[in-house]
Amino acid sequence: MPHTITYRGPKVLAGAFAHLLREEGVKFDRPREDRTVEAVVVVLAVRAGDKVPDRTLDAMIDAAVAKFKKRFGDDVASIEIADSEGQR
Repeated sequence: MPHTITYRGPKVLAGAFAHLLREEGVKFDRPREDRTVEAVVVVLAVRAGDKVPDRTLDAMIDAAVAKFKKRFGDDVASIEIADSEGQR
């Protein structure tokens, strides 16, 4: 089941968060960015990658979010996760 992740925070860290998602095996199409702003809102429709059949998408997303918060702090960005039925 696909999920939606909404990232609100510094543009410079949006790429770091995307990298951590990819490291966990989460796939998504990167949206077009507005390169003129310092803070961004990025909405990603994500799905599990083909190489991680033994892990759930929830576990992969949770791992990436935990790594992001450990590296950059809890308050630097807002990250909301929802499945196709709403907020998780």
